Amino acid sequence: MTTTAAARPWLDTYRLLGLDWHGVPELPDANLATFVEEHAAVRGDRIALVYLGRTIDYRTLDELSNRFANALARRGCVAGDVLAIHLPNTPQYVVGFIAAAKLGMVVTSISPLLTPPEVLHQANDARIKAWLTLEPLFGSVVRAVAAGVPTLETIVVTSATDCLPDGPHAVVDGARLGAAEVVGFDAAIRAAQSTRVATPFESDDVIFLQYTGGTTGKPKAAQLSTKNILLNNLQADVFNRYGVGAEVIAAAFPMFHVGGAAVTYNAMRAGATFHVIPDPRNVDHFCAEMRAHPPTILINVPALFQMLLASPTFRALDFSGLRLAVTAAAPFSVDQIRALEEVIGPGKICELYGMTETGPVQTCNPAARFKPGFVGIPLPGTDLRLVDPESGTTEVPLGEPGEIIVNGPQVMRGYLDPEGSKAALREFEGRTFMYTGDIGIMDEEGYVRVCDRNKDMLIVGGYKVFSVEVENKLQALPFVALSAMVGRPDEARPGSEVAQLYVQKKPGASESDDEARVAILAFCRANLAPYKIPKEIHFVPAIPLTSVGKIDKKALRTQKS
Repeated sequence: MTTTAAARPWLDTYRLLGLDWHGVPELPDANLATFVEEHAAVRGDRIALVYLGRTIDYRTLDELSNRFANALARRGCVAGDVLAIHLPNTPQYVVGFIAAAKLGMVVTSISPLLTPPEVLHQANDARIKAWLTLEPLFGSVVRAVAAGVPTLETIVVTSATDCLPDGPHAVVDGARLGAAEVVGFDAAIRAAQSTRVATPFESDDVIFLQYTGGTTGKPKAAQLSTKNILLNNLQADVFNRYGVGAEVIAAAFPMFHVGGAAVTYNAMRAGATFHVIPDPRNVDHFCAEMRAHPPTILINVPALFQMLLASPTFRALDFSGLRLAVTAAAPFSVDQIRALEEVIGPGKICELYGMTETGPVQTCNPAARFKPGFVGIPLPGTDLRLVDPESGTTEVPLGEPGEIIVNGPQVMRGYLDPEGSKAALREFEGRTFMYTGDIGIMDEEGYVRVCDRNKDMLIVGGYKVFSVEVENKLQALPFVALSAMVGRPDEARPGSEVAQLYVQKKPGASESDDEARVAILAFCRANLAPYKIPKEIHFVPAIPLTSVGKIDKKALRTQKS
């Protein structure tokens, strides 16, 4: 097959779905703050947030956000200043996100998992002025680095229960930390007025500095605008059709990840009831919240769906009202998809694919025409090409692997680091494309299958080995919980790599490591070409995961065998 993606084979698929790829949704003159204000006025009693068995309605959420915006304004925060939100999933995260939009501030999310040196880099790179953080993080991280952030003027400390009427609230034992004022969240909003805060905005204004994971070097800040995030919400909604004021969304994405931020934005845009899940690994709590407030939309990463599927409580829930189950951020194997359908029912799964720099969705595998093993077709107005990974300038034929590059309204303005932008945002056929670093294949219907990250693709004896292919196949072995393949340089064959397989066995697996190794090799010989068979197999207690549930291959590469 020699047809290239320039022919846009997904156009026929759009016609079969009754949709128009050229029909990019119109961008409304609105932002997160104005959406929430409208819901507060029109459907103020509707539950906005579900958290720890309690609820917050839209009227209260808007009032809290106005109070926090006034508290920040009182301390000198204005449009363009940067608010760092350094929290797990809590209502305060949502309040901070909305308050920033009311003031025209820029949000940068700091992962609670980062070490003090990593936090210091981000705080200074983003030039934060205000910092919303959790009480334990204030003690373990913020105290250690605040003096090294010269732009910092205000630190707001909150507890996990600050937004609940019965507290307890954060206790702040000092009025200043270096040059910065320190104040408790509850004290700040109680002392602030609830009067409306509204700041003029442009859709191209940067509202989010989202730091990428950084596979090499330090993380870079992707500059995302209202246009990037809101229009991307609406592009995906062409397939998903959120009903305004009608959805209950259960999602355990961490809000400090771009996926969690986008899901939160979309939930507030649609006036949905949104589950705020502080600990996604607490499956019993997550299931209890879903039992009390049954979701119409369920959104999780594959690793969490796996944990839920292992829970009898999850399998016993009533999913008759569920119309959509969305998976994203990591590959979801065909076997796992089928297992999920056995619980929630057929025809409900939708898979999304994207990245921080694209607001974050590029393709959708729609429930109405779901193709297992693929991540779907490009969103409306999103041009997606596959190019030779070496040159980056030659389009590859359909059915052959190439680097995925993307052009569309959701593509970021660029990184704060201009040099990083030059490498990622490049001209192709007269337009600027985001070079994703992902290797994919497109079929004759325009569906994309992600083979691997460019950096995760191994070269073994001159052959390309896609680690995801091997990992997905190994899920068929009953004792394999998770597996990950990485490469190390083959000293005997310059330019080639030795395929290393790391395996986490299921709890209670009866096979010894030696027996499991024999079974894996026999399975690989029967199902994989010889060059794809791992040369080294290591058993580990747990495969390392990133904060969003992806396999952390960077950590595996640094492990000593």
